[in-house]
Amino acid sequence: MADSVVSLEKVKAFWHSQVHDEEKWALNAVRFLSISSFLVFFFLV
Repeated sequence: MADSVVSLEKVKAFWHSQVHDEEKWALNAVRFLSISSFLVFFFLV
């Protein structure tokens, strides 16, 4: 159980670092849009 608490804290820290840093957030937004548009294209064709 202790391992899952530690990993949950690491996930929270990673999420916080990715969302609250403007440069990383912009990069992740571009990645998300690129991947989502590829998947939409892939499933429609």
